[in-house]
Amino acid sequence: MRQTTLILLECRPRETLAGPRVPLLWRHHASEIAAALSPLELVQVAGPEEAEDAAYDAAILGFSRIVAVGSTAVVHGLVNGAMRLAEGHRRRMKIGFLSLGPRGPWARTVGLPSALARRLEILAAGHTLPYDVGRVECRSPAGGATDSTTVSRHFLLGAACGPLSASWDLGDLPPLRLARIAGSLIEASGRCLAGSAPQVALEVDGTEVYRGPWALGLVMGGRHYPFLGETAPQANPSDGTLDVAWVPAASMLGMAGRALGLWLGGEILPQPSRCQGHEIRIVPLGEGAPQTIAADGVPIGFLPATVQVLPHTLPVIVESVAARVRERSRAAAELGPAAFAGGLRAVGLRKMSVSLHGLRRKLRWRRQPWAPDSR
Repeated sequence: MRQTTLILLECRPRETLAGPRVPLLWRHHASEIAAALSPLELVQVAGPEEAEDAAYDAAILGFSRIVAVGSTAVVHGLVNGAMRLAEGHRRRMKIGFLSLGPRGPWARTVGLPSALARRLEILAAGHTLPYDVGRVECRSPAGGATDSTTVSRHFLLGAACGPLSASWDLGDLPPLRLARIAGSLIEASGRCLAGSAPQVALEVDGTEVYRGPWALGLVMGGRHYPFLGETAPQANPSDGTLDVAWVPAASMLGMAGRALGLWLGGEILPQPSRCQGHEIRIVPLGEGAPQTIAADGVPIGFLPATVQVLPHTLPVIVESVAARVRERSRAAAELGPAAFAGGLRAVGLRKMSVSLHGLRRKLRWRRQPWAPDSR
């Protein structure tokens, strides 16, 4: 295979209103990226379809390392392009993700650091781990909601459906994007409160776990989903299972409080509405508008849908354990003894707080001499 790194760079079409944010960042960091990943070739793509075809053609031509730079749509195309390869060919590949700005859901799922220099070092090292990939089979959107033709797509992060899972065009300007998100949330809340939320039957490994109206349904391979944040904190992208979470429409009023908890580092979904499985079946109930299902934030079709996990099938570039230990040791050495002393002080204060809390509990439950024998 060729040792040249292929870069799939997202470039928005000229007819859209969006500013070329990713190309501008690329021009700013082009020399640094070229020095770290040289030799490389650049292919500009404008969506998931172009990214999928470019990734598949490059793999056939002999490229073994392909890195996606851009939004979740381009990375979704790269994953599906790699999944079109034969299993033996795919396992020799090295699939990487690079975000030039803040860490996105892909970088958080893979566990890449925040510093761009460290991300480039990890991509250059090329250490890979086989990650799970989910496969969705649903009704094709090509022939409309009444078409019975099925389509199959793959995802790395997760699949989502329900009124709150509406995917928004990544080509919108930020004000327009926020307006569409707010409008979708208001519409979904009104439908749920009015009792007109879509109803589904959810089966996990052949057992029905929920039947009724819902506001959101997620089948997660990773912990983070585009736009929704960390929706599956316990998910492991390499454990061979999928995490399933859903929000019944009856609990829409509690979503506001859970949203505040999410910003504070908590969980937005209630614990009873979670389970794990290998094959998930989602069937719409009753009449109504067709329900869209999205994979990695990209709409792919309509319900009903069957979601399966393909364990340990996609080699993703990650940070090696040895490199992570070396980086932490270097950072600790640079901080010096003062930071070490501060860490000891923090640990001492934490232990003191725990001890005081335990003493307070003992005093609270200790029976006083004047108290009666019975409580």
